[in-house]
Amino acid sequence: MELTFEESTDNKVHEENVISNFELDDVAAVLISICEVFEHSEMVSFVVSGFGQEKWPVDCRTDLATIIEQIPDILKKVNKGIFLFKLDFYEQGIERQLVFEEEGGLVRVTCMSRTNWIPNPNAILLDKVKVSTMIKNFHKNFLEYSSVLCTDLANNPLLENWKK
Repeated sequence: MELTFEESTDNKVHEENVISNFELDDVAAVLISICEVFEHSEMVSFVVSGFGQEKWPVDCRTDLATIIEQIPDILKKVNKGIFLFKLDFYEQGIERQLVFEEEGGLVRVTCMSRTNWIPNPNAILLDKVKVSTMIKNFHKNFLEYSSVLCTDLANNPLLENWKK
């Protein structure tokens, strides 16, 4: 199982050209706008793999926007050594949930599909360090790419607590 970003070497997009029509009045709106910049830039790809599918059909605009808002709560747990949480890919089309549970010093990740797609295998065991590193790197990379591609959004005061 992998949860990561891929970089491209295309030209930088100007964030003011792609920021959504959302009012930037809460953290979710800022995160959605960052994800839109990622999508339009074609410089960053959201990549999820595993459970019998090399690349899940996810994108930055919709799927990353739903996942990234869940990461701070997950990070808080992981930083405390708690590996009991869910990562919900609830957008129409993907509709999967990853359930993380401690099992004998490892982390069991179970993939549950809410569509006709069937994960194979439906569960895997990962080392706690691998899970922790994957989540921390995912958060760190999101912040780094945001600061390069959409500096104003990345520095929005609403994100201060979210970044921690």
